[in-house]
Amino acid sequence: MSNLSTRFSISANLNSKDDRKKRRAVRELFELDDENNLSSFIPLLDDKDSWYRTKALDAFRMWSIRLDTSHLAPLINHKNLDYNRAAANLLERFEKNNLETVKRLFGKNDLICQIKSAQFILECDNQEDFFENLLLNENAKLKLIALNSKYSTQEILIKSLEDKSSSIVNFSLGKLTESNFIIEENKLTKLISQGVDFTTLAPYLLKHNPKKLIDQIENLNSTEMRMTVKMLRQECKTLDNEIIKMIIQSKCYVVLGRWLQGKKGDEIDKLRWEIIANEDVDEIERCRLVERLFSRCDEENVINMAKIISEESDSDLIKITAHNLSTANAEGSS
Repeated sequence: MSNLSTRFSISANLNSKDDRKKRRAVRELFELDDENNLSSFIPLLDDKDSWYRTKALDAFRMWSIRLDTSHLAPLINHKNLDYNRAAANLLERFEKNNLETVKRLFGKNDLICQIKSAQFILECDNQEDFFENLLLNENAKLKLIALNSKYSTQEILIKSLEDKSSSIVNFSLGKLTESNFIIEENKLTKLISQGVDFTTLAPYLLKHNPKKLIDQIENLNSTEMRMTVKMLRQECKTLDNEIIKMIIQSKCYVVLGRWLQGKKGDEIDKLRWEIIANEDVDEIERCRLVERLFSRCDEENVINMAKIISEESDSDLIKITAHNLSTANAEGSS
């Protein structure tokens, strides 16, 4: 018997009223592993038995991706939302063609279907009209897909900085930062006043407007402060860095003290001790600077400076901590 005849015979058993024959036919078709058998499973999408419905979906997942998106039509056109979503989740595995079928999926009143299909469509060529319509969509998630596509431009991203959705604004700012675009001062000030997400704003400010970043330091929460220090430690390695000079000049000792952590050298140590001795700096921050030196408690210069601070500081907390630092090595040796 030819393969065609065999396939026809097995497929015929899918319509059998004998459940054993019907189940055996399903198993045999899967064993054949031939994508041309996919159409035989379409009626099973509406079978009363969930086992057959599941097998029908398995057949689409296995074989439709060897064909093209038009073979997803039975899932896309079905009234069952689960089938629609199954088709949506398969799209990324297809070549970018047969957009008519995919656009029908976008027309579904379901965000998952719309997101997956929009991503697929905008990876295709000549979809400017679809892109422009998607930009007008009220749903921010769909709008983000458009902004992240190859059809988006710098001009569109700039305009999107004025969007009412914070997620759109944050995304656009991030993209503009990547492209080294300089945002006008008035627009930047407006973004800051509107409370744009700091995790998106900070990289831009560090790169293009560090003075504004320094101006924001006093208003940072603990998470934002850690992020700022991490960025500075990555980008600014020495005291000669212009941003670090600006921070010193602005007396942002909280950030400066944390930036100094782990750094050594005559100029670094000189600055560290100046901050520790400065009674105008927050007592807790100065204490932390002293505590971070305990790993160097065997260094003569550290011991001597700690003794001076323990004797001259107006803060009891600083005195005690500095004294402990100055004697830590001796106590450890004993």
